[in-house]
Amino acid sequence: MAIEQDFKSFKQNIMKYSNVNSKNSLVLSYEDAYEKIINDEEFKEKISSEIDDRLNDRKNAKAIVKNKEYFRELKKNYNFLITEIVIKNNITVRGYTDRTKLISDFVEDMVGFSAIKDLMYDDDVTDIYILKYDKIYYESRKHSKPVKFKGKFKNEKAFKDFTERLLREANKGVLDNGENKIIDFDLYGDRYNAISPAVSPNGITLTIRKHNEDHITLKQIIDSGCMTQEVADFLGKLILGETNMIVAGITGSGKTTTMRALLDYYVTISNKRMLVCEDTRELFPTNDHTLELVTSMGDNEKSSIGLRDVIILALRQKPRYIIVGEVRGPEAESAVEAASTGHSTIFTMHAGKPINAIDRLVTKYLMQMPNLGIDVVERIIGSSVDYIVIQDDIPNIGRRITSITEVEYDYNARRVSLKPIVKFNIRKNKFEFVNYISLDKAENMLRKGIKYTELKQYVKEWQEEELED
Repeated sequence: MAIEQDFKSFKQNIMKYSNVNSKNSLVLSYEDAYEKIINDEEFKEKISSEIDDRLNDRKNAKAIVKNKEYFRELKKNYNFLITEIVIKNNITVRGYTDRTKLISDFVEDMVGFSAIKDLMYDDDVTDIYILKYDKIYYESRKHSKPVKFKGKFKNEKAFKDFTERLLREANKGVLDNGENKIIDFDLYGDRYNAISPAVSPNGITLTIRKHNEDHITLKQIIDSGCMTQEVADFLGKLILGETNMIVAGITGSGKTTTMRALLDYYVTISNKRMLVCEDTRELFPTNDHTLELVTSMGDNEKSSIGLRDVIILALRQKPRYIIVGEVRGPEAESAVEAASTGHSTIFTMHAGKPINAIDRLVTKYLMQMPNLGIDVVERIIGSSVDYIVIQDDIPNIGRRITSITEVEYDYNARRVSLKPIVKFNIRKNKFEFVNYISLDKAENMLRKGIKYTELKQYVKEWQEEELED
């Protein structure tokens, strides 16, 4: 089949035909050439047969993992077929002297990222905000503030077509003014949020959270200054000791990246079973003994499986770790319940301070269990959650773990008690251990397999005992 030909030979053919006499060329505008290709019967036939057969080894497209490898293969196959048609019809487009560039642009507009391709293929770019077809901003590791992108889509229709194509590829239906006013989806390893004009008066908007294909490692996190090796070692003890932990921070602070790096390193060392529960896949864990569970939205409430349902399902799978991508709604109650059952439960939340995380958790829990009362809910949360990690993105400094706080329940005051263990001193640009951990937390970690010698430095009572001996 033509699609099985060596790609290198096609590159040679492009060079061969690049200098074809213009008298024998079909000179078109880009738009007319684009229409000619997509309406070519041979092209349509091969798209529906050869490419589908090559990429979809299962009939059910939903079963295919549409990651970056899949995307590269998709682009390669389209490049093959478009090259064949351009050469066969000797198509020349006004404004293009390089056919390789022309074919690349066709591929981007058909299956790629069109006007934002330069941003999508830049590994330093982390977030893209398309406010309108001609107003695009992005965030980058090279810039501390959002930057306005010089590029734009041709018009509103081009942007609308682009958004709808991504939604189709993600099997998410159509953005409309009815039930699908807001659609969250993941595609090719990145996270998207599309909003219809019913919610965004200026037109369709699209937000893209990019994820590196190669996970940022714990060593890279440490080297970046987000934490020191000493802080990482302490967090490692908390994870290996199967404590219950909230990793919190504002949007874009890097909390998910840090949590993923910690889990990839320490849970893999432990070689214990992990269940990951998410609305949209972001964590992509490398630990081999991991079951990933995602929500599924059906036509009605009965056929839908929400994050709360997924967490309850995870409890039946004999986990040692239950990881929740983000807690922000009804799933708060099931996440806390999971923590109270003895399974190490770790999840992210949006919160600027430890007390904010507790307050949000109490509020979300009460929304599900309004008859319990705030005192009961605080007792449940205070006796279930062990530690809260806050991460910030500090201007002119960067991403830092700014606090690790121990959580307990004060039975006398009948309120959650918070004790800082590690703090980042911004004035000194230094991490400081400011308190010891509680004896109760330490003994629980001993029961999970952490050695006394590894925990002794963090426990005041044990150090005093040794001095007495």
